[in-house]
Amino acid sequence: MFYREKCSLCGECLERCPYLAYSREKAREEFKKLVEGRPTPVTSECITCVACNTFCPEGANPFDLINERQEETGSYPATERAINMMVMAAQMPSQVLEGRRGMPILNLCSVDFIPGVIEGRLFEGLTVTKGGEYFCYIGWVHLGKPSMVRDNARKFVENLAKIASKVGAREVICYHDDCYVMLTVKAKEYGLRLPFKPVHIIEYLLDYVKKHEDEVEELNMSVAYQQPCASRYTLWKDKLLDELFERIGVERVKRRYDRLNAICCGGPMTGMSTIPREKVDEWKMRNVMDAKESGAEAMVFLCPLCALNLRSRAEAQGMEPFMLSNLVRLALNEKLTHGGAGKK
Repeated sequence: MFYREKCSLCGECLERCPYLAYSREKAREEFKKLVEGRPTPVTSECITCVACNTFCPEGANPFDLINERQEETGSYPATERAINMMVMAAQMPSQVLEGRRGMPILNLCSVDFIPGVIEGRLFEGLTVTKGGEYFCYIGWVHLGKPSMVRDNARKFVENLAKIASKVGAREVICYHDDCYVMLTVKAKEYGLRLPFKPVHIIEYLLDYVKKHEDEVEELNMSVAYQQPCASRYTLWKDKLLDELFERIGVERVKRRYDRLNAICCGGPMTGMSTIPREKVDEWKMRNVMDAKESGAEAMVFLCPLCALNLRSRAEAQGMEPFMLSNLVRLALNEKLTHGGAGKK
């Protein structure tokens, strides 16, 4: 939600955007156009990484305004393929794999496509939900259509609540960062009450490691972390991730493209008809080379889509790709049946 009363029209949000790279004067001018509802190239050039929300010194959420204007003007250049993929996500067959009564639900949304990740004792006893009925719709912001998120929020919450009631679950663990945003940020904006507690996968993994610290063998590994776009909504959990890394003996290397300055994995850019493939590849390699040159032995992903976009490139540069949960499983001496990120 954009907070007009907080916005001072300083332009810092667009000036700091690595993709637009506007001067402060141009940034102010173009954002003023957004506020006033006038045409601006921002709506067609923004790649929807949400970074500007974290750059804003006033907490006005400028991306939310950009996203609304993208939909109002129809100027976001989404490819037909990207739109079809998002439509298909909501149509995927749904599954509920019931676990022990009273245990939390693990919601996989529609992104359960990397094999060998939801395995091992980390997930024993959990009820697992996945497929179209448990798709959170947050991905639609990357296609310039935030109304799809708003219009489907209640249905998403109700579908999860129905299963939570059936299996006696008080918590829903969000495997996908997008789902956590829907349940903690967007649901609040839309005035939706939740009959369960949303738990981020990072919170769950940290809690598990704390309870089983005698089973953990430190990995003594330096890693580069790929922060998902959706994490821009809930940056507070970054401290939990740092603690998790420390507890399993992992050093998060300091690099240019991390934390506040993290950049997109390239997925949303791939879905824009106006950005040449070579330009997308350039940004992907800039990200991977930054990780390598910062001394990382491995590249760690929270989002499955980020992993699909960067894992092969990371591997080609000598960095083992890992989904975060698999890195924790490795510290618990578990065998990874499909490698760190779905490639054996």
